[in-house]
Amino acid sequence: MRERGRAWVYTLALMPLLFVGGFVGSEAYALLTHASPLLVSATLRDLTRREALEPTDAFQSALAEVEAHYYGKPPAVDKLTYASIDGMLSALGDPYTRFMDPDAFRRMQEDTTGSFTGIGALLEDAPGGARIVRPLPNSPAQRAGLQPGDIIIAVDGKSLERIALDEAVRMIRGPRFTEVKLTIRRGDQEPFTVTIKRDLVESPTVDVYLEDDENKIYRIWLQNFSEKAPALLDRALNQIKREGGRAIILDLRANPGGLLDSSVEVASRFIPGDKVVVSVVGRHGLLDRKSTLRGRYANLDVPMVVLMNGGSASASEIVAGALRDHKVALLIGEDSFGKGLVQTVIPTSPNTAVAITTAKYLTPNGTDLNAKIVDGKRVGGLKPDIEVKNPEDWRMTEEDKARDKQLQKALEVLRERLNASKEGNSVLRAQSEAEVSR
Repeated sequence: MRERGRAWVYTLALMPLLFVGGFVGSEAYALLTHASPLLVSATLRDLTRREALEPTDAFQSALAEVEAHYYGKPPAVDKLTYASIDGMLSALGDPYTRFMDPDAFRRMQEDTTGSFTGIGALLEDAPGGARIVRPLPNSPAQRAGLQPGDIIIAVDGKSLERIALDEAVRMIRGPRFTEVKLTIRRGDQEPFTVTIKRDLVESPTVDVYLEDDENKIYRIWLQNFSEKAPALLDRALNQIKREGGRAIILDLRANPGGLLDSSVEVASRFIPGDKVVVSVVGRHGLLDRKSTLRGRYANLDVPMVVLMNGGSASASEIVAGALRDHKVALLIGEDSFGKGLVQTVIPTSPNTAVAITTAKYLTPNGTDLNAKIVDGKRVGGLKPDIEVKNPEDWRMTEEDKARDKQLQKALEVLRERLNASKEGNSVLRAQSEAEVSR
């Protein structure tokens, strides 16, 4: 089953599940003895003579037997080993604890630094493929003429019909200057193929929009919590301050999270004083309290709201929860994703690692951010102060802004706070230093 979601083309891979099946009981034994009775009886006699093996020895023994006796050519030893690790971690029943092979580990490192090699597009899950939410400015995807709403249905001729979004991302990405062929479905047109040369892409982090020029209401679209996020946010806030901004919308919709330290940095720009941003609780109790950092407060002193939806997760929920608990901002939109667990990334070799869930997050007021599965439904995450749903087919693009009910509600709330007598117009895009510097 494909998980619904949205991801930049550098999105981290989700943990694959390993299903192990086979013959059971007397039917299997009869089939084997009919095929080779001497081999089976000898093997069974040999097993009765062996002492019990330790689990790690059992793995080595099983690996050796596969290499020695499998009737076809088995996969490489590293693939068999990685699959066994995946199987071990799946026994935990935790979708966030995962093994990262060399490709996945490299992608994770790229994600956190804020640059990657690919086509440069925001993707989301769609029936039959991956939908382009928007190509990045000056990206290979934009130069190739890809448009918001285009659905990638095949990569290098391989259909994405039953491919999860994170796997589609892995297929699209690749070494710089190599080519990838994408089959595109656009509206009612016949599918067509474009060949794109991959290149180094700076992952978008902060975009600034002047949504009401009369009342100077700005929207900051924070798209991830990479290492670059705090510095780019500072540039955006300095711009808003210079231009006389009177209210701010912090847009965390479709923001999947990122680094814990970046979330604390971002929260520190908006929360005055020495205040708790998030509590980290392990299996033996409280591990740490992360508080606002000295000298980071932007001191804009303007009304503020936060936009969030089901794509707001992890670090996004930490920031949104802290801003609400400290009465800095109202939350508008839909329930957040509910990813309130801490993963510690531990290298297992120079090019592999495991991400292990080691703790959970609580907001300053003690709200557990992690969702639970109740009667087959996901329940939890942050609840908005003002619930507003956008149309199912709404896209987070400039072209679809007129149908953005969540944004319109945010503007309405802020205009009331400002006692605005007149509505202003939206400027297509505010000129930001963050954009100029890319």
